[in-house]
Amino acid sequence: MSRRFAISRRLRIGLAALALPLVVGCGGVSQEEMAALDTQRLATEAAEQQVVDLQAEKAGLERQLAEKKSAKNALEQKLTATKANLNN
Repeated sequence: MSRRFAISRRLRIGLAALALPLVVGCGGVSQEEMAALDTQRLATEAAEQQVVDLQAEKAGLERQLAEKKSAKNALEQKLTATKANLNN
């Protein structure tokens, strides 16, 4: 039993020795990958800021549209009242 345990122990140590370089080598991030990630992050932040700016512009345009529709309705009512007065 102790010989069997010794073999499995040696096997585990050997597998760990073989796996260590693979784990350490695959875990790192290269400078190129970091630069690409930073570039992507900056592009994402710029796009998000553009979305915020466009949403603010849209809100302003919708407000202007509502004001112009209100003015149009008021003028249409005034026109209707004027036509009614002319017919009397």
